[in-house]
Amino acid sequence: MSELEKTKNIIIKNIQKLCAHCVNGVEHDCPVQKIAEQVSVIRGVPLIVNDEFRGVIFR
Repeated sequence: MSELEKTKNIIIKNIQKLCAHCVNGVEHDCPVQKIAEQVSVIRGVPLIVNDEFRGVIFR
């Protein structure tokens, strides 16, 4: 798994913690889920400087 994928997974997990329904696995439609979906589809090239992940260059 790339550094970008790891970072996206961490962000998605943290975003989902903002909604009690998402934490409990309840089927529902909320803005938190929409934000998590948007993060999951981000595609780009990871920017690595001196062996440190610094962000994403979008294509």
